[in-house]
This record gives sequence, C-alpha cells and structure tokens, in this order.
Amino acid sequence: MAPRTLLSLIVAIGVASCTTVTARAQPAPPRDRQPVEPTGTARLKGRVVDAQTGSAIARARVRLLGPFGNRPPALTDASGAFEFTNLPAAVFYLSADKAGYANTRHPQQGRTIRGGNRPLRLADRETLADVTVKLYRGAAITGRVVDAYGDPAEFAQVQVLAVPRSGRGTPMPRGSNSTNDLGEFRVPKLEPGSYLLLVLQRFQFDDSSDMQSLPTYYPGVASLDQAQPITVTRAQTVQGIEITLVDATASIVTGTIVDQKGQPATGSGISVRRVSSEVRDFGGFGGPIRPDGTFKLRLAPGEYELEARGTRPGVQGMGPPRPGDELMGVLGVSVSSAPLSDLTIQLAPGAVMSGRIVLDGDSSPPPDVQSLRIALGSLSPAGNCRTGRSEVSADWTFRIEGMVGTCTVMPMGGAGRWNMKSVLREDVNLLDQPIKFVPGQVWRNVQVVLSDRTTQLTLDVTDDHGLPTREYVAVVFARDRARWTENSRYVRLMVPPSAPPGASTGATGAPVVAAPRPERPDVVAGLPPGEYYVAVVEDLPSEGSRDPSLLESLVADATRVTLTDAGPVRVSVRRRPMPQ
Repeated sequence: MAPRTLLSLIVAIGVASCTTVTARAQPAPPRDRQPVEPTGTARLKGRVVDAQTGSAIARARVRLLGPFGNRPPALTDASGAFEFTNLPAAVFYLSADKAGYANTRHPQQGRTIRGGNRPLRLADRETLADVTVKLYRGAAITGRVVDAYGDPAEFAQVQVLAVPRSGRGTPMPRGSNSTNDLGEFRVPKLEPGSYLLLVLQRFQFDDSSDMQSLPTYYPGVASLDQAQPITVTRAQTVQGIEITLVDATASIVTGTIVDQKGQPATGSGISVRRVSSEVRDFGGFGGPIRPDGTFKLRLAPGEYELEARGTRPGVQGMGPPRPGDELMGVLGVSVSSAPLSDLTIQLAPGAVMSGRIVLDGDSSPPPDVQSLRIALGSLSPAGNCRTGRSEVSADWTFRIEGMVGTCTVMPMGGAGRWNMKSVLREDVNLLDQPIKFVPGQVWRNVQVVLSDRTTQLTLDVTDDHGLPTREYVAVVFARDRARWTENSRYVRLMVPPSAPPGASTGATGAPVVAAPRPERPDVVAGLPPGEYYVAVVEDLPSEGSRDPSLLESLVADATRVTLTDAGPVRVSVRRRPMPQ
C-alpha cells in the first residue's frame, strides 16, 4: 500500500473513548512503563575464582546475559559465591568482572564462532549449582615513548590495535592510555593475541618548533605496513617496549575564523584532528584564537580537519547552549612542506535535517512515536560523525540538528515490526549512503519510510553425506562488494542453535541472528531487499568473519539468491568445510 498519511493513521488507530476514569486507573504512557523482567522457578549458584591460584574472588560482579531483562548483577561474597533465583527456563551466559582482572564470559569463548557459543541451559524448577567462573589477570603491555632526542614524550596517546587471528582484516582498537611525565605507559586488561601500538603525540597549540611528531607505530615507523605486532599470552605483562617518535618538518598554517556575517569571530576556539583511514585519531588538541579571529598552527605533513567552535552573540556564559546557539565551522586541509595561509573558517549552526516518518504496511503503528529516534553514526571505526540531537513529535514529524561530519542513517530501534525501508530526499534514498554534513546546511522534507514487510530466507542445510544438519555457520552477504563494510546491514551471520536468545552481536560485533528452536526452520529475516550470496560452512574464525577477503573466499561455493519483501525464499545448501 502507499505510505500512510497522518490522517490515515488516525483513522487506523480509532477514536479514543470518552469514558471518564480516575487517574489511578489510567495506564502509564508506553514510554513511561518499566519493562517487565521475566521470572520463573529456576536457580543458579556458583563461585568466582582466580584462574591461576584457585582462590576465591570477593566483590566480583556477575551478570546474566540472556532473556532476563534488566536484572541487577550479583556481587560475590568473601567465599566468591553468588546466586540468582526466580529465573525463567532459558539458555544464557554469565559475565564477570573485577578490578585487576580481564572481563570474562562463561562459558568461555573459543576461537571460532560455534566454538565460542556454547551457553548454559536452565529448565523450569532446575537448580544449576557448582558453576565456577574463572577470572584471569588481564594481559598488559608496558613501555616508554621518547622523542627523536631520547627525551620522554609526556601525554602521548598510546593506542592498542588488535590484529585479527586470521591475519585478515583491519586492526581494531582495544584500549589506550597516556604516557606520564617519564614517557611511561601501561595498557591493561588485554586478551591473548597480537597487537599493534600506535602513538599519537598531542599537539601543542603554541608550539614554535620546526619539527612535529608523526603518528608512530611500534617499533618507531610511520607506516602501518611496517608496524611490528606484539604477541601477549593470557595474564602476561610484556615489558620494556620503547617507541621513538618519528619527526617531520612542520609547516605553518594560518587563517581567520569569521562569523555568519563574515566578520572576525571573537570568543571562539579551534581544534585539530588528524584524518586517517587506519584508525580514529583521539589525539587532537584545542585552544583559543587571537582576539582578531586569526590563528596560527604548526603541523607535520598529513591530512587534517580544522574545527572552530563558538556561540551566538549574547548567549555565552548563559548556561549550556540551546540547539542552534552553538556555532561551528570545519575545514579539511592537506599539509605538505609548504606553508598554508589565508584560510577562512566560517561559523554556522550544525546541519539540520527535518521531515516526516510515514508507514508503509498494515500493522498497528508503534505505540509511542515520540520514543523513536532516527540515529546517525559512522560505519567505519575511523569515521568522524557528530550525531546531533534527534526528536520525533506526536504528529510523526522529526528534526535532527547539530550534525557535522560524514554520517550514515542507522537502523531504527524500538519500532516493533516496523523496519526502516528508505530515507528519501528529492527521490534519492539516503539509507546506507555516507552523508556529508557541513555547518549551516538545512535539509527539509526528508521522508523516513518504515515498512512492516520484511525479507525472509529459510535454509535447508545438509552435511557431507546429504543429511540434514544444524551444525553450521551461515553467511548471507550482498553480491555488491561495496556493501562488505564494518557494521553493514548487508552482511549477516546465522548460527543455530547455540546463540543465546536475544543475542544481537557475534564475537566481533557482527550481527548474529539468534537461532530458532530445533523444530523450526532456520530463518534469516530482515535483510534489505537485493541480490545475495549464501555460504554455509562448518565454522568461522571468531575474528575477521566479516572481512572482505574472507567473504571473497566464500563466493565460489556460495548460492545466489534474490531477496524481496514480497514473499519468503527457501534454498537448499550443502555445508562446506571451514575456510582456511
């Protein structure tokens, strides 16, 4: 059916009854109701111990991961004991954490997806006792950062990037810390694995040196390809790492910050962020500008983003700025050995996008439209998206303001059966597309279409002998290779039946569909319509399972399918060995 207008929604909902009731009898608005925690008759008892000494760990926090609502964690007593009561029948995991120890999930994750998804199970009236959760001291990397003269690099940011065990994929951030006045650093609570260290020296706003430090990887190189990984085992502390920062000749960058009328802006500040496709840079700096609105920076060669911020005249010092009171300006620059001068950064409010939510379907509308949020984010770990503030009104109009950077519209939560179908502006679908927002930009009449129709793919999987099996990992991924990105909606993993109910992410943060009960077919639902590959294998590595090179290796034996929201699709697939 065509997207509904507000009038058709009112007709569908019906006219409210005029019956008078007391305030006590009136139900709370949907957004004010507290979620009901599922309860039952099962119990769980156990202990938390040090994995190496076997001694009890007191005051460790133990949490249930599964269909248990917002149940508070249990705190272990002096003997390390904990207990949960009134639990429903379910499959679940436990997580435990304690200062000085690595966060742990029980049962522990393996190095493959199926090997890392073996939950605990509880039946009605069952008591599961003697569960032992072992905590390991977290691994750590310690060392020292020095400049080209051997002097300590104070307040340098040391980032730890995990190298996927498969050797494929982009290294992912796993922690960071700053150096002290001796140049020393310690990054704790690391899992066993291989890591790269990246050092980002903080800019000095008033630095007059002709040399500036580049982002430097261990053991003292400026290129990711030349970085040397550091391997740590469980509970190991790797010591004595020394990193010498790589220097380069700095260039002078000058310019002026102006207000919306083109006049020099006073009371503003400027910050600098390195732009990198490898890792997000948290090592930028900020500082005031001169009274005449000018600024002068010394920057090493590289790509940067200059961001200026201010407030509307007359609102400074009046408390937190209201929407539209905060002004900003962004300018990308490429710095080489030559100076950059006469730059201009104009201040304006953050970008604004407004429009209406419409429904395309026959289901009942979401009960509380004002609780919906249209979220923006970045699909890249190195992305830079300021998301702004999102509001949806009772008349189904929305407004998002204060956005800056390259953002992507993310799937909407809290809409029940309704899924985001499209985000239309002038007949162009913005969904899944990177959108560049700049200060002062205003987008009106954007239409967010929600649909209650969804794609559905049913899998009939057989093993090497042609017998039905549910021991597999299915990967459904778009045939368009441009869709093979981190957090892509077009790549889905499905693991029956070991994922706990309600699970939404796999070991690497990839979306995982919680498997149905054995008597039901294996279904992958909710993928965007399009052309897909379906690959079914015995198992996959728990890291790098969405890496483009791994997906490419699955193409040859994959089955091609076309998914639409007009009806379900069913395919028979033979399970293949785990890719090497």
